[in-house]
Amino acid sequence: MKSFVVRTGWWIAVWYLCALSAVYAASGIVVFQSDFGVKDGAVSEVKGVMYSVNQSLLVSDLTHEIPPFNIWDAGYRLFQTAPYWPKGTVFVSVVDPGVGTARRSIVAKTRTGQYFVTPDNGTLTLIDDAIGIEEVRLIDESVNRLKKSGASYTFHGRDVYAYTAAKLASGVISFAGVGPVLKTPIVKLVYQKPVISDHKLTGAIVILDPQYGNLWTNISQDMLNRFGLEKGKKYKIKIFQNQQVRYEAVLPYVTTFGAVPKGAGLIYVNSLLNLAIAINQGNFAATHGIGSGAGWKIVISPV
Repeated sequence: MKSFVVRTGWWIAVWYLCALSAVYAASGIVVFQSDFGVKDGAVSEVKGVMYSVNQSLLVSDLTHEIPPFNIWDAGYRLFQTAPYWPKGTVFVSVVDPGVGTARRSIVAKTRTGQYFVTPDNGTLTLIDDAIGIEEVRLIDESVNRLKKSGASYTFHGRDVYAYTAAKLASGVISFAGVGPVLKTPIVKLVYQKPVISDHKLTGAIVILDPQYGNLWTNISQDMLNRFGLEKGKKYKIKIFQNQQVRYEAVLPYVTTFGAVPKGAGLIYVNSLLNLAIAINQGNFAATHGIGSGAGWKIVISPV
């Protein structure tokens, strides 16, 4: 009798774990970012809509501190984090200065099998360039909009994007169920692509490290190797904003901040294995008035 109880209990435990795993496997993952901040209830409202579709969803915050209306930064944060999330993850990005206008609401599927729910305003520029978009669909709001929200024109992040993302992540709708295929190109932002020319290495300052003010570029480790940048040597740095020189100096290329004195500038490779500029225990961006985005360019050349 005792062995029967033990065996029965074991099978119940196995069944329970399998059922629990199946629930969470089917529930899906949503990664949410915005420029809302967390001073009011906006982020909570969006999450509430997602959980109203499926309470078993895993909803993770990417960030809600994108500078207001900064489409470029929103795109970069997606590019930065997407490679570390599994296939099938649904990203929701709500930085939407054109909310309520004729701008399109879309869901893009990448070649890696992830989905991005966002306004078509340039947010997916870097995702398309770095990962590749396989197909884009327009959100059909007649079926993919929160019920009784039609009178609201200024919170599509809650009423359209969150609702659609939760349905897609939960399997309530397939990708085809989002809406019709978009047959025209998505909106893309123009920026400086990394190039080597005339003994110079040129790229964009794509983002600032918000905590420390370091400058992160889109110049990869591979390009540094091709250019022949050598650790311990010094190089001339010129930074432009819309063709105007904003900074010019000679800096060493080192492996760590401590390789230069406190307060000194340096060139290094960041955690994404891209070239970056910093001040040891200082804020380079604030000290020199440098920004980031499509209008910012960096040029490196031998001394």
